[in-house]
Amino acid sequence: MFYLGIDIAKNNHVASLINEDGKTLFKAFSFSNTSDGGEALLSKLNSFSSNISDFVIGMEATVHYWLALYSFLYDNGFTIHVINPIQTDG
Repeated sequence: MFYLGIDIAKNNHVASLINEDGKTLFKAFSFSNTSDGGEALLSKLNSFSSNISDFVIGMEATVHYWLALYSFLYDNGFTIHVINPIQTDG
């Protein structure tokens, strides 16, 4: 199992991946908020596993900037957890 966290921004997002043991597999992978950027992220993930069910994805709900990436990942079969920082503790 792999856990992908995505920091959402207007033009570029940043992702980090850890495994089930908490080992960082990559951090600060920056990709653009475009289709090409989404494809770059998929390529990066495929180097760890081609099975989408191996990934748990969490991303923040920043304004509307997260919507395109969410739709892209959803259309590619991923399950995504959207987190609103205002509704979390700490």
